[in-house]
Amino acid sequence: MKHFTVYSKQTANRAAAELLDAVENMIGFVPNIFGVIAASTPGLHGFVELNNQFALSSFDETEREIIQTATSVERECTYCVAGHTAFAHMQKVDTDVIDAIRNNQPVADSKLQALNVFTRALVTSKGMIHSLVLEDFLAAGYQPRQVLEVILGICVKTFSNLTNNTIGIPLDDEFKPYQWAPVSIRKSGNNQAA
Repeated sequence: MKHFTVYSKQTANRAAAELLDAVENMIGFVPNIFGVIAASTPGLHGFVELNNQFALSSFDETEREIIQTATSVERECTYCVAGHTAFAHMQKVDTDVIDAIRNNQPVADSKLQALNVFTRALVTSKGMIHSLVLEDFLAAGYQPRQVLEVILGICVKTFSNLTNNTIGIPLDDEFKPYQWAPVSIRKSGNNQAA
């Protein structure tokens, strides 16, 4: 991270500091991902607004965390998997669900598993999914508008996944208990989070 700074409300420019203040008021602290993105006020504004709009989607807390965690697992973003595990814990999302997503295992609830499969398929296929994947998602009880809302959630995570995977953002203390590493790293014995 030698070319990047984790900005705070005190060190960011005024417009970015106001956005960081809003993040702190909503979450209780300013995660490092927001502090790094604060180097670009338009970037921070866009990232905050994407998060705000995804929070307004028709998905509940569990479904939103499935979308964001599954996307981050597929992109091997150690920072975001740890962060969303922490956020899931804060929102009292079933630990078994998030553990399944983190470990690329099926979720016991069939509707949530359909969301997991659909999200991962969109990420890995760059959206060029087989029609049966879409049909299975809708047959599980999701609505056509929710296809677009999954895509919105993936867009939120695309921003933070690419940011972390490019820069290597240090884990916040609040995220450290939820460290995660991709299977490829776990198998090699190098279990360091970015």
